[in-house]
Amino acid sequence: MANNSKEKNTRKDFRKEGPSEKTQWAYWMQAIEPTGEEINRAFPGYHPLWVQHSRRLTVTRESFKHLRKHCMNVSQAQVAAYLRVRVRDVREWENGKQPVPFMAFELLRLVFDSVTFRLSHQKWDGWFIDRDGFMVSPDLGKLFIEPRDFKAYTVQLGQIRALDERLAELKEQVAAKDIENAELRRQFQHGALAQELEAMQEKISGLLASIHTAEVIPFPMQPAQQEVSA
Repeated sequence: MANNSKEKNTRKDFRKEGPSEKTQWAYWMQAIEPTGEEINRAFPGYHPLWVQHSRRLTVTRESFKHLRKHCMNVSQAQVAAYLRVRVRDVREWENGKQPVPFMAFELLRLVFDSVTFRLSHQKWDGWFIDRDGFMVSPDLGKLFIEPRDFKAYTVQLGQIRALDERLAELKEQVAAKDIENAELRRQFQHGALAQELEAMQEKISGLLASIHTAEVIPFPMQPAQQEVSA
């Protein structure tokens, strides 16, 4: 009996146990208020992250409705079908006629925080990640794309953007050179025409000079003109 009583006295009282200092720091950094003795008794000291996040929001009809309507963007009928309950139950939870079951609220919260929910956007319709970790496309099938491939893809996208910018710069430079080339050709054509006109001017000047210096030979007078003069 004495041993049993001594064992009871040395047994740790989890009711007074709270989060460890590191867990308290994590709560504070995430702006989560750790309340509830049940959690402290079940998780003395260290609280896993998923437990910490379960205490982020108080389960109320307002928080449930906000999570359903504004965060997940689903209807009451869709939530009821997913939770395997009646639409009437969901309506009464949100109207305050019935308390919101914690398991229903927590399930929606876990879905909303999951990667699966992020990949459930309509743009990714039919896409999923298989058990081997590869992405599967509804159009192409298994793509054999791993996380490291996305990193390489991101680097390649950056290189492509840089090449596109360089190509745009080169196109502008080529366009400017085309304009400059057209102007030079125009000037060259005008210059060649001027040279041709100058050569023609020299020829005309030579012809005029030869005409002025040529000897003038009088034409013989007609007989009728000679008689009149006599």
